[in-house]
Amino acid sequence: MKKIAIKQIPENEVPTEILADAIVAISQGVRKLRAGRLNDKALCMLIAHAAPGVGPRGYKPVSQKEVRAVLDGIDSLEATYLKKPAK
Repeated sequence: MKKIAIKQIPENEVPTEILADAIVAISQGVRKLRAGRLNDKALCMLIAHAAPGVGPRGYKPVSQKEVRAVLDGIDSLEATYLKKPAK
């Protein structure tokens, strides 16, 4: 896995704890969304339909597979970037 280095402008630094709290909140929010009344397939279909088209040569709709990959990525932010607290 590629190592990521985050650099902040000294006058606009955000404490690590705030970044960690935001990552946890985002991951938990997606987990709650996916655990809601809509199943994953319905959720991905709705998001893919509502998302604006992308592409360098005009409109290309976002696929459900791409939406699912993004949701999986957001869901795993906490596990990927935060260390478990030491006991």
